[in-house]
Amino acid sequence: MKEAENGDFIVSLGTFSYKGSKSLLGLSSLLNNFNAETFTWQEMTGTYVVILRKAGCTYLISDGLGCSQIYVDSQQCVYSNSFVSMCDITEPKFFDTQACYEYVINGAVFGNKSLLKGVSTLPANSILKITSQETQTLQLTSPVLDSDDCAAHMTLDQVASYHCKQLDCVFEPVASAYGDNIKLSFSGGFDSRLSLAMLMRHGVKPKLFVYGNDNDEDVVIAQTVAKAESLELECINKSKAPVIEPDSYNEITQANFYAFDGWKVEYGIFDFGTDRSDRLKRHANEQIPLNGSLGEIYRNFFYIPNKKMRAQDVVSTFYSQYNRSAFSSTFKETEYRQEMAACMKSAINSSNEHLERYQIEQLYPHFRGRFWTGRDAQLNQRFGKMLFPFLEPAAISNTSKIPLNYKDLGYLQGRMISQVNSRLANYPSDYGFSLNGARPLKYRLKTFLSTQRPPFTRKLSFRLKNRHKETPDMPLSQPYLSRVIDEDFPIMRNLFNIDLINSAKQYGLIATLEYLGERYNLEVK
Repeated sequence: MKEAENGDFIVSLGTFSYKGSKSLLGLSSLLNNFNAETFTWQEMTGTYVVILRKAGCTYLISDGLGCSQIYVDSQQCVYSNSFVSMCDITEPKFFDTQACYEYVINGAVFGNKSLLKGVSTLPANSILKITSQETQTLQLTSPVLDSDDCAAHMTLDQVASYHCKQLDCVFEPVASAYGDNIKLSFSGGFDSRLSLAMLMRHGVKPKLFVYGNDNDEDVVIAQTVAKAESLELECINKSKAPVIEPDSYNEITQANFYAFDGWKVEYGIFDFGTDRSDRLKRHANEQIPLNGSLGEIYRNFFYIPNKKMRAQDVVSTFYSQYNRSAFSSTFKETEYRQEMAACMKSAINSSNEHLERYQIEQLYPHFRGRFWTGRDAQLNQRFGKMLFPFLEPAAISNTSKIPLNYKDLGYLQGRMISQVNSRLANYPSDYGFSLNGARPLKYRLKTFLSTQRPPFTRKLSFRLKNRHKETPDMPLSQPYLSRVIDEDFPIMRNLFNIDLINSAKQYGLIATLEYLGERYNLEVK
């Protein structure tokens, strides 16, 4: 926090930098320069919330992509960056049904809704202005630029060089601020390799960490790269986490609930404290973890052909991971799909049912990135400072109009790695080839067939893969789960046919909702 002599002040929560400064100098500079009429996110980086008081007005500012969401009650009297705090303060009565289905189907909640009726979130690209007379939400221009069509006339090498220079604007201040204290999440794929290349380009030798057992491909590749580059590597095997006694499970679950602000993306809150402990340990000795999430802005993430497509088709392709029979009669499939399509179009400011192909590319950072990756990034800030360079507007800008044939098969990202550090590009990957090498025929054929699948077949794939019931992990077994919720799921049974939920992951998400509902006496309206 920084306070001026006249009573003006500024405080940041999360990982925040202004003009490359991580210190109070950055806060002081922003406080001095801030003007609501000319404000821009361009010189700010990180995943953060800033509270700023100046000239009799208080401002609440989230990061450029809007990952650090701000919750607001229906009367617009209570604002918080904590979902659990909103539960405690506003005393909600009902779940938001659409949000519950989105969470179980996709592992996240999309749009400006939350899991609760009467609690929403501020829209992206907005700041909150509070005076003694009124509270206003100021809608500003997005810091992400999609106006540059120059890539259409560039070679692959030229596009790679262009975006490496954009990444320099992200990694240079990160390297300058944190240096060798950075700890990089590493695997055998493109994103962590590009992150390592950019860090080394700017003089940083990060420590690496990788998840898996000794025989996992990611671990083997990480060991190969770390040894060759003389980098320190930590291998983390979560499967070796100790089993706890059922009597202590309630206490651990409550700690998880608060640590993950009520819910986390993709997986429920139920484990033996392993995830919470791991995220804390990443920050040992003042280390700053760096994660390559959203690096697929340089690849064809959705595996969709290069053509216009209805927003409803995108829902079928990527957001229809459910078996209709496992849901109760409360689930209105048409309404679910319409709401998802509407949230998509709102995220990219489109009113057209048919989306241009570059608009579908925009959905990756502005829809998937903000609401899925962004939620995880926001939660990670609760454990300590953490860096997500590919969530920065400077990295995302002008990636939506990159020719799709450059993004396909990872050609562009492989070339970017090679231009920055050809040695790193030549190490093996978990794709079965070096990242700047030739793509084998088998891999090219598999990717082509996946990309060309019609949306309705993608919609059916979840049902085919989940024909049989999966056995949940031990923390979701009867001796443990019965300690924290009513195993009959009296609240969530209104939304789901619990006995027909075959996916262990979805079972865990439903159990998370049941825990939330029983804790706050919530109902399904």
